[in-house]
Amino acid sequence: MFNFTGLDNLNANSFNGGFGGKLYLSPTMAVRGGLQFITASQDFPINLDPGQQGQDGEISASTFGFNGAVEIHSGAGRVSPFIGVGAGFSTTSTENKSLNFGPSSSQRVVKNDPDGETINGNSFVAGNRLDIFGLIGAEFFIVKELSLAAEYRLGFSKISGKDVEVSQGTTSDKFKVGGASGFGIDTGGALTLSFYF
Repeated sequence: MFNFTGLDNLNANSFNGGFGGKLYLSPTMAVRGGLQFITASQDFPINLDPGQQGQDGEISASTFGFNGAVEIHSGAGRVSPFIGVGAGFSTTSTENKSLNFGPSSSQRVVKNDPDGETINGNSFVAGNRLDIFGLIGAEFFIVKELSLAAEYRLGFSKISGKDVEVSQGTTSDKFKVGGASGFGIDTGGALTLSFYF
């Protein structure tokens, strides 16, 4: 399964940021699921004169998640409207090591900054995210082995921030971060390309 970003950009992207699959249990019922894994890092080399001490800077982040849904189709024809329910969970962690002129004990490290980190143009915000949603859409079979599906989602999202940890040398502090929630309609699964075999 692959997602499109929209009809104006038909490049097939990974399904929900990872790998996804779908299985028809009967002509009118399908289950789908996906795994999400992203890791990224960016280095910031330090330029030192001979005899100077210092450490390079580095930003890193990782995301892991999974999602699943059940689809109930109204028929087994070439165009198959469906309704369903689904859920997803993901967790993201970040770390920022600042450029440091001096001994390694003076390098400042921030884990899970609530403002997030940007790595190679991609934004990462530390925290845990839970999504629960209902969906309505339709799947169009171009041929038996290939389909396009579009859907709307109405759901609830809950984001819990991870504790922020700031350390420098032997000093370390932790701070709690609040969470957020929302409820609304989303076109997150706007257009999905599926291959069957």
